[in-house]
Amino acid sequence: MAASTPVTLNNFTGLNFNSILTAETAAAQVPITAVEDQLVGANTAISTLGTISSDFTQLQTALTALNTSLTIPPLGASVSAGAPFTASVTGSPADGTYSVNVSSLASAQIIASQGYASETSSVGDGTFSIALNGGAATPITIDPTNDTLSGLASAINSASLGVTAQVVNTGAPAAPYRLELISNSTGLTGEFSVSSTLAGGAAPDFANAEIGPTDTSSVTGTAALTVGGTYTGSLSQSYNFSVVGGGTVGTDPLTINWTSDSGESGTLNVPADSSGPITVADGLTLSLGSGTLNTGDTFSAATFLPQVSAARNAVVQVGNQIVTSPTNTVTNAISGVTLQLNDTGSQSTVSIAPDLTTQGNNINAFVTAYNTAVDDVTTNTQALPQQAAPALANDGGLRATLFNLQYQLGGLNLSTLGITVNQNTGDLQFSQSSFEQSAASNPTQVDSSISALYSALSPTVSQVVTPETGLIATETASYQSEVTSYNTQITTLSNQLQESTALLQAEYARIQATVAGYQAISQLFTENSSNSGSNSSSISSPGSTLSVST
Repeated sequence: MAASTPVTLNNFTGLNFNSILTAETAAAQVPITAVEDQLVGANTAISTLGTISSDFTQLQTALTALNTSLTIPPLGASVSAGAPFTASVTGSPADGTYSVNVSSLASAQIIASQGYASETSSVGDGTFSIALNGGAATPITIDPTNDTLSGLASAINSASLGVTAQVVNTGAPAAPYRLELISNSTGLTGEFSVSSTLAGGAAPDFANAEIGPTDTSSVTGTAALTVGGTYTGSLSQSYNFSVVGGGTVGTDPLTINWTSDSGESGTLNVPADSSGPITVADGLTLSLGSGTLNTGDTFSAATFLPQVSAARNAVVQVGNQIVTSPTNTVTNAISGVTLQLNDTGSQSTVSIAPDLTTQGNNINAFVTAYNTAVDDVTTNTQALPQQAAPALANDGGLRATLFNLQYQLGGLNLSTLGITVNQNTGDLQFSQSSFEQSAASNPTQVDSSISALYSALSPTVSQVVTPETGLIATETASYQSEVTSYNTQITTLSNQLQESTALLQAEYARIQATVAGYQAISQLFTENSSNSGSNSSSISSPGSTLSVST
C-alpha cells in the first residue's frame, strides 16, 4: 500500500495508517515465525535420524559379516612362484594344497585367405556362408555393392554370426592383403566353417595353402621368374631371392641366394644346362624362363596358410584329474576356486588357507562403523555449554542406545580381535598384526570373541534399525507427524493474517473516506468565511474549531 498523508484534527494526534498496518502484521507474524522455526527443527531431526540410521545399518552389516565368517570362514588362494596362472577364491573350497599342471591354453579359431593386391580387389558375387559350432550355415549375399575384400569383411561383421572379419596388411610381396576371420569365442564351442559360391573374382580360399604371385619389380634382366610348387611349410611368410651371380638362363651358370622371414636361408646354384623347376625349400620351386638375370636383381614371393590359430580348449590337470575349459578362466578345476591361465606349465601348486587379511578387514569395518555410529549419536544428542542444542538433544532413546552399546562392549574381551580403546578419544582401534598373532596362537578364542561380540551388540543394533518398529523408524514417523502439523498451523495462521490484513485495509479505507468528507466541510467553511467580507463580524461556532489538513 502506498504511503498515506497523515490526517490531523485540531486537538488530536496525527495518524499514519500504514504504520499501524505494518505493526499489526508484524505482531501477527510472530507466531508464524515460531512455528516455522519448529518446522525447521523437525526436518533437521528427520535428516539427522537418516544419517544415524545409515550409521547403524553399516554397523549391522559389519556385525553380520563377522558372524557369517564363523560358519563360512574367509579363505585365500596363493600360487607357487612362476605358476602359469593366478588363483582366487570364488566359493567355499576345502583347505589344502593342490598340484596343478596346465598343458593347453584355450584359443579362438582364426583363419585367413590367400593374399590380395589391395583391399578393393574383387572377390566375386554370390553367397558367403558361415556355420558356427557345427550348426546350420548362414548365407551372406555378396553383390556389386560389396564384392571387394573390404566389402566382404563388412558384410560378415554386419551379419553378427559370432565371427569377426578384418582385412590385414601382412606386408607380403605382391599380395599383402588377407581376409582374416576370428571366432568371437575361445574353445571348441567357437569353432566355425565357411563355404561360398562366389564367382567372377578371386574368391577367398580358406582351405588350401597357397603361394602368392612373384614380385619381380626389382629385376632388371629379361628372364621370366616364377616361384611355385606345393607349399609344405608351417608358416605364412615371405621368401626373398637375390641374384649374386648373373648371366643368361640356359647358357651361363647362375647363383641365387634366398632367405625366409623365419630365418631360413640357402643358395641355388643353377647350372648352365639347367631345365625345369629348381627346388628351393618347404615345397617351393623356382622356374626360370629364357632371358637374362643380372647380378643384384631381387625378387620375392609369399606363402599363405589358411589356419592362423585352431579352436582349442584349455586343458588343466589337478592331481590326477584332467579338466577342460572353453576359456582361460577355469572354474571347474578346483571347487570354489577360479584359475586365470596365462601360460602352460607343470609342477605348480595352489594353496587354500584362512584369509586373515579379509577377516582383519571385516573386524576393521566393524571398528569404523562402531566409531562412526557412536560419534554421530554423541554429537547430535549431547548439548555443549554455550552452544546451540543439537537436533536430537532431547532424544532419550538414542542416548539409552549409546549407553547400552558401550555397556555391552565393556564386558567383552576385544584384545583377541586386535581391538583396543583409545584412552583419549574413547574410539576403538584395530591392529592387524595383533589380530594375526591371536589367530595364529588361539584361533578358537578368536572365534569365541567374534561370537560374543555379535551376540552382545546385534540385538541393540537391530532395535535401532528394524523397519517400521525400530527406534529410528518410530522417531522418524513422529517427527514427520510434527512436520505435517506445523505445515497445517503455518497455513492456517498465514490465512488468518491475510484475512486480518484485508479487514484492516478496508477499515482504514473507510476512515480515509470519512476524513475526505471532513476536508470538504472545512473547505466549505473557508469559502463561506471569505464571502462574508469585512463588514461581517467574526462568528465562531460553539466548541473547538475543527480543521483537517493533508
